[in-house]
Amino acid sequence: MPGIADQLIADYANAWNAHDVDALTLLFHEDGTFVNVVGTYERGREEIRHLHAVIHASFYKDSAIRSEVLDARELVPGVILAHVASELEGDARAPGQTTRHLATYVIEQRAGLWKFTAAHNTRIVPAR
Repeated sequence: MPGIADQLIADYANAWNAHDVDALTLLFHEDGTFVNVVGTYERGREEIRHLHAVIHASFYKDSAIRSEVLDARELVPGVILAHVASELEGDARAPGQTTRHLATYVIEQRAGLWKFTAAHNTRIVPAR
Protein backbone atom coordinates (compact mmCIF):
# COMPACT_ATOMS: atom_id res chain seq x y z
CA MET A 1 0.00 0.00 0.00
CA PRO A 2 2.89 2.43 -0.35
CA GLY A 3 1.23 4.15 -3.34
CA ILE A 4 -1.68 5.45 -1.27
CA ALA A 5 0.60 6.67 1.53
CA ASP A 6 3.02 8.23 -0.96
CA GLN A 7 0.20 10.15 -2.64
CA LEU A 8 -1.33 11.42 0.60
CA ILE A 9 2.07 12.52 1.94
CA ALA A 10 2.86 14.27 -1.36
CA ASP A 11 -0.52 16.02 -1.21
CA TYR A 12 0.19 17.04 2.41
CA ALA A 13 3.61 18.48 1.47
CA ASN A 14 2.14 20.31 -1.53
CA ALA A 15 -0.62 21.84 0.61
CA TRP A 16 1.91 22.79 3.32
CA ASN A 17 4.27 24.40 0.81
CA ALA A 18 1.41 26.35 -0.75
CA HIS A 19 0.26 27.29 2.80
CA ASP A 20 -3.17 26.04 1.78
CA VAL A 21 -4.51 25.02 5.18
CA ASP A 22 -7.92 24.10 3.80
CA ALA A 23 -6.40 21.63 1.31
CA LEU A 24 -4.17 20.24 4.06
CA THR A 25 -7.03 19.59 6.43
CA LEU A 26 -9.23 18.01 3.76
CA LEU A 27 -6.67 15.19 3.71
CA PHE A 28 -8.01 14.21 7.16
CA HIS A 29 -11.27 12.47 7.90
CA GLU A 30 -13.72 14.77 9.70
CA ASP A 31 -12.93 13.07 13.03
CA GLY A 32 -9.19 12.83 12.37
CA THR A 33 -6.62 13.66 15.03
CA PHE A 34 -3.17 15.25 14.95
CA VAL A 35 -0.51 15.43 17.64
CA ASN A 36 1.99 18.12 16.72
CA VAL A 37 5.69 18.43 17.60
CA VAL A 38 4.99 20.17 20.91
CA GLY A 39 2.35 17.64 21.98
CA THR A 40 -0.82 19.56 21.18
CA TYR A 41 -3.64 17.11 20.52
CA GLU A 42 -5.90 18.41 17.77
CA ARG A 43 -9.26 16.63 17.55
CA GLY A 44 -11.30 16.86 14.39
CA ARG A 45 -10.70 18.59 11.11
CA GLU A 46 -11.71 22.03 12.43
CA GLU A 47 -9.12 21.99 15.25
CA ILE A 48 -6.47 20.73 12.82
CA ARG A 49 -7.38 23.52 10.38
CA HIS A 50 -7.41 26.22 13.07
CA LEU A 51 -4.06 25.37 14.62
CA HIS A 52 -2.37 24.95 11.23
CA ALA A 53 -3.81 28.29 10.12
CA VAL A 54 -2.26 29.95 13.16
CA ILE A 55 1.23 28.55 12.55
CA HIS A 56 1.09 29.17 8.79
CA ALA A 57 0.18 32.79 9.45
CA SER A 58 3.10 33.21 11.83
CA PHE A 59 6.40 31.34 12.26
CA TYR A 60 5.77 28.84 9.41
CA LYS A 61 4.50 31.41 6.88
CA ASP A 62 7.65 31.04 4.74
CA SER A 63 8.32 27.37 5.46
CA ALA A 64 8.72 24.48 3.07
CA ILE A 65 8.64 20.77 3.82
CA ARG A 66 10.07 17.74 2.04
CA SER A 67 8.74 14.35 3.07
CA GLU A 68 9.49 10.72 2.31
CA VAL A 69 7.47 7.66 3.24
CA LEU A 70 9.85 5.30 5.03
CA ASP A 71 7.40 2.42 5.22
CA ALA A 72 3.72 1.77 4.83
CA ARG A 73 1.74 -1.38 5.49
CA GLU A 74 -1.91 -2.30 5.50
CA LEU A 75 -2.69 -3.50 9.02
CA VAL A 76 -6.14 -4.74 8.13
CA PRO A 77 -8.14 -4.11 4.96
CA GLY A 78 -8.76 -0.37 4.73
CA VAL A 79 -6.20 0.74 7.36
CA ILE A 80 -2.60 1.72 6.55
CA LEU A 81 0.15 2.61 9.01
CA ALA A 82 2.91 4.82 7.56
CA HIS A 83 6.12 6.29 8.95
CA VAL A 84 7.32 9.47 7.27
CA ALA A 85 10.59 11.40 7.48
CA SER A 86 10.46 15.14 6.79
CA GLU A 87 12.75 18.13 6.64
CA LEU A 88 11.37 21.60 7.29
CA GLU A 89 13.04 24.84 6.26
CA GLY A 90 11.87 28.38 6.89
CA ASP A 91 10.85 28.20 10.53
CA ALA A 92 11.09 31.85 11.61
CA ARG A 93 12.01 30.69 15.13
CA ALA A 94 15.15 28.98 13.78
CA PRO A 95 16.44 31.10 10.89
CA GLY A 96 18.72 29.23 8.48
CA GLN A 97 18.13 25.88 10.15
CA THR A 98 16.52 22.76 8.79
CA THR A 99 14.58 20.68 11.29
CA ARG A 100 14.03 16.98 10.84
CA HIS A 101 10.83 15.20 11.81
CA LEU A 102 9.50 11.68 12.05
CA ALA A 103 5.76 11.17 11.84
CA THR A 104 3.37 8.27 12.11
CA TYR A 105 0.15 8.35 10.09
CA VAL A 106 -2.88 6.10 10.23
CA ILE A 107 -4.64 6.20 6.88
CA GLU A 108 -8.15 4.83 6.63
CA GLN A 109 -10.43 4.14 3.72
CA ARG A 110 -14.02 5.24 4.24
CA ALA A 111 -16.67 5.32 1.52
CA GLY A 112 -13.89 4.63 -0.99
CA LEU A 113 -11.76 7.60 0.12
CA TRP A 114 -8.33 7.22 1.72
CA LYS A 115 -7.61 9.94 4.28
CA PHE A 116 -5.66 10.44 7.47
CA THR A 117 -7.38 9.24 10.63
CA ALA A 118 -4.51 10.02 12.97
CA ALA A 119 -1.09 11.65 12.80
CA HIS A 120 1.68 12.12 15.32
CA ASN A 121 4.62 14.36 14.40
CA THR A 122 7.89 14.34 16.34
CA ARG A 123 10.82 16.71 15.94
CA ILE A 124 14.13 14.85 15.88
CA VAL A 125 16.43 16.48 18.40
CA PRO A 126 20.16 15.88 17.88
CA ALA A 127 21.87 14.05 20.72
CA ARG A 128 24.08 16.27 22.85
